Amino acid sequence: MMAETHPLNIPEELNKRRQILLRELRKRTLWFVQLRWFVPPSIVAVALMGYLLGVEFEKAPLIAVAVFMLAYNAILYLWSRNLEKGPGWKTQDIKRFTHLQVVLDYFSMFLLIHFTGGIASPLVFFFIFHVVFASILLPAASAYFFALLAVAGTVLVAAAENFNVLAHYGIRYQGLDVNPLQNPFHTLLNLGFFAASVFITAYSTTVIMPIFRRRIQNLAELSDTVVAINNRLNALYTITKSISSTSRFQAVLDIATSELASVMQVFGVSIKLLSEDGKQLHYASTYGLPPEFTKDKVVDLEKSPLNRRIIEGEPYVTGKINSGELFQYGENLTAIGVKSALFVPLAVERRVIGIMGAYSTETERFGVDELDFFRLAAGIVAVALENAHAFESIEKLNKERLWFMLRVAHNLRAPLTSSLSIINMIREGFMGEITEEQRQYLCRVTERAKGMLATLNELMILAETRSHKSQAKGASVDLGAVAKRIKGTFEQEATQKGIAFAVDIPEDFPAISGDTEAIEEMFENLVSNGIKYTKPGGRVSVEFSRGTADTVQIRFADTGIGIPQDAMPRLFTEFFRAENAKQVQEVGTGLGLAIVKDIVIQHQGRINVESDEGKGTTFVVVFPCAHGKDQPALRPSV
Repeated sequence: MMAETHPLNIPEELNKRRQILLRELRKRTLWFVQLRWFVPPSIVAVALMGYLLGVEFEKAPLIAVAVFMLAYNAILYLWSRNLEKGPGWKTQDIKRFTHLQVVLDYFSMFLLIHFTGGIASPLVFFFIFHVVFASILLPAASAYFFALLAVAGTVLVAAAENFNVLAHYGIRYQGLDVNPLQNPFHTLLNLGFFAASVFITAYSTTVIMPIFRRRIQNLAELSDTVVAINNRLNALYTITKSISSTSRFQAVLDIATSELASVMQVFGVSIKLLSEDGKQLHYASTYGLPPEFTKDKVVDLEKSPLNRRIIEGEPYVTGKINSGELFQYGENLTAIGVKSALFVPLAVERRVIGIMGAYSTETERFGVDELDFFRLAAGIVAVALENAHAFESIEKLNKERLWFMLRVAHNLRAPLTSSLSIINMIREGFMGEITEEQRQYLCRVTERAKGMLATLNELMILAETRSHKSQAKGASVDLGAVAKRIKGTFEQEATQKGIAFAVDIPEDFPAISGDTEAIEEMFENLVSNGIKYTKPGGRVSVEFSRGTADTVQIRFADTGIGIPQDAMPRLFTEFFRAENAKQVQEVGTGLGLAIVKDIVIQHQGRINVESDEGKGTTFVVVFPCAHGKDQPALRPSV
């Protein structure tokens, strides 16, 4: 049973092919019922045309035959409808239905031939169409039988008319009788030619039809295969989409097992992951299996030769599980009614990380198609698990990094603040007189220490911002109140520097959802940068406006030094400052815009930057309104 799949079940495969042919035959059988509705009107039309052309024959019997054909075709139609509503068509139903159609059509044809001149009837050769139809719908023997019946019936009609057993209904054209019975040689010649035509037609069609049937069967099988492949692709897409909706390791496991069980319609699915030492497998996620089946159970690979083989890369399929299977806890599977199982390795770049299994309560449930599909699904799940594991590892490292930043910043800020206080006391003369040169040195130390303290403060803000969840808390933020506070905070500073400062916000401006303190921090960073890098006589403005699709737009514009184009890609990177900014003010943290970016993303917004060096810079921030639908957080675009 090792690493092998059971061959196709031949009886099932043959039955599948029979069903395909049965479906095609049923369609063609019903098509002849639809086609027959046109025959009675055609008989009436031909009779009318013959009358107009001066051909004399008995018309009343022809009309009677046409009515008879309408009647039995209606009965056949109702019968077919009842079969459609019932349990469905069977092979015997199609055979009986087809034989009855052919017999009734032959009977009608013999009547039409009899009433239109017997052997001289132009309708004799219409039997060729019936032979062709019989060859399409029935086996070759039946086709030859109906060909023989057509010839024999025509001969009997001719003989019965010749010996006055049946009355002869002649055809007259321009006063002349068309009656070959008056010339026996002509009659025999017509019959011989007719018989040869019918049997040649029967032979040709019975030779060709098997070829067409094989092609129909191949096309039907191909169509079914395409449908099956499409269903598999849709299933894989569904699984991939569901797994991609999360980056959490356990969530990926649970979604994978539940989705696979649903798509494959099986009793249960499990994922076992390999321990770091490669000696054990533990159940990481199961769906459909009883909790007691996997609780506290660890598969020891030394005791499970089958699981060792799967870990080495071989799949395993069994259609009849018994308690003596080669894997550990095999008796537990039989106890819960599992009869078929399928196991494949979970591998990423040839590195096996576990085993994925599917369980069914049906015998012989898994074949080649299920194995191929399960392998593909295992590949997708394995990659998703690796991605989730990498994401959580990076997230853990990031948390440790942020914790370190907060710890260092906190531990340095207190002694730095104390040092500044002591330096100020010395500089102000509280510790004794100092020279002017000493005071200047102390001023320079103070400026450096203040810069370092500002850096520590912004590091703490950045760390605290990133330590929060990916989205800010959903409180309502009154942008009007924020705008008022920002104007009061920076108006005096701007006036002292000789810069025009304006904040323009319409009345009843909509609120946004988020953290008011964080939003104010964003405003303070952008406005302070504008004032810091704008020369006297310049202008800094903050304008609020309504955006599209339930959004608000905030435009921060200044006429300052601008940003060089080569600095734009790194603008939101921690500790980065453009060269022209360093020339204006040597001291700076390079953290302000990184903080702004994080706050914007946490509030599901987006930020764009436009700048011309030497002319000014414009930041445009867009947030969703508090009552609008959530929008995905977007990275800043520059």
